[in-house]
Amino acid sequence: MGEDFSQKFFRTLWEHLRPGGRDLGETIRSSINFAPRWYIRIGDWSIPVTGAMISLALSVVILIAMGFWLRRGIRKYRITGKQALAEKLYLTVIRLCESFGMNREQAETVLPWTLTLGLYIFFSNAVAVAELPASAVNPAVPFSLAIFALFLIIAMGLRLLGLKNFWYSLIDPIPGLLPFNLLDYLIKPVSLALRLFGNVFGAFILLGFVKTVMPLVLPSILGLWFDVADGVIQGVIFMYLTTSYIGEVVEKSNSTAERIAQKRQSLQEKKA
Repeated sequence: MGEDFSQKFFRTLWEHLRPGGRDLGETIRSSINFAPRWYIRIGDWSIPVTGAMISLALSVVILIAMGFWLRRGIRKYRITGKQALAEKLYLTVIRLCESFGMNREQAETVLPWTLTLGLYIFFSNAVAVAELPASAVNPAVPFSLAIFALFLIIAMGLRLLGLKNFWYSLIDPIPGLLPFNLLDYLIKPVSLALRLFGNVFGAFILLGFVKTVMPLVLPSILGLWFDVADGVIQGVIFMYLTTSYIGEVVEKSNSTAERIAQKRQSLQEKKA
């Protein structure tokens, strides 16, 4: 009788891992190629186009198409399925913002940015289902997104609170912690980037291993999980953390402003 599945699996695995056999590490390394796919030439300029750039550009197209699709045909008295989807996304992010200490007006200001960021990360990694490279496999992408998130946190803090109250968030709970609060702004993007890159890259390596040593059916099933479900999880986590950091700025500002107001009121009462 022929070999059963387990025997074939372990024989193939040994052929890849045994000394003198196929180098599994080299197989995975060869699939991690960040080199440009082609170049766009404009006069004397040559613009490299990488796989990550293709995935990111496609994500923008998908997001724009999704926006027009959700916006079209909205009715006031008859709720359609896509309208219910849009309202569900809206209410979920609004409640998330409010849970981090923002009021309704502040939440509605933050919502378009954080929701778009989460959806952008999801689509740019979910395109791997179509055999396109997941953008976050390239370290430049998660670090770029993390830097953008840092500027978004600062910009939202200034917009929601104003310069004076934003300053309050930097000296909370005491002015002596200002250097540490500033250092926190440098740590946040690194944390966001490493978390996103580590999860997506780890899934990429695992799928590369499975595709090398196992049949095609299991990698396809795992690919649906890591490309779609894991893409949703990573997008939600990135959006959640970015929103929580903005909420942290708001809460620190409110806390310091309340303490300053209480001190001033106490001094006025003593003078009176």
